[in-house]
Amino acid sequence: MGKPLFQAAEILDMAIEIERQGLAFYSGCAAARATESVATVFEYAAEEERRHIETFSKMKRDLAEYTIPESYPGETRSYVRGFVGTRVFQSVDEATCSAEEMADELEAVEKAVELEHGAISFYTGAKELVRESEREIIDEIIAEEHQHIRNLLRLKHDLTAGSDEEPQDEPHSEV
Repeated sequence: MGKPLFQAAEILDMAIEIERQGLAFYSGCAAARATESVATVFEYAAEEERRHIETFSKMKRDLAEYTIPESYPGETRSYVRGFVGTRVFQSVDEATCSAEEMADELEAVEKAVELEHGAISFYTGAKELVRESEREIIDEIIAEEHQHIRNLLRLKHDLTAGSDEEPQDEPHSEV
């Protein structure tokens, strides 16, 4: 009897859901923020999430019936669910509500950084579970998520400039 198999498309479904949650959060933050510079960062992040949804959707279409061997039934599903369980939001609705409940721009930026870190963690683990030919695309998305964190940290620095908080040394980049 062969090893049980896990459909790689399920990983991409989870990645699409993570991006949808990010899109809902960023769209809500962009709509709710008072300052133009904050809204611009969140609009940019929302557009990036839309692009990632398209990328993962295309990868899923291209996968067909690609499967991953498992040592025991449910091994990969448990592994991936462990990553998904540590997400910032459990649903798109929760992400939308969270964006609406942010007390201020700084709280929204901090939550966005947490969201991006969670996505990176998931993609890093999931990268090993997709076809080798797809890993480069996931590496690119991970790099983009790191760029989003840098942009958000720069925005956080800008928002806290003038407060007693010490600024972080972060590379500057274009939004």
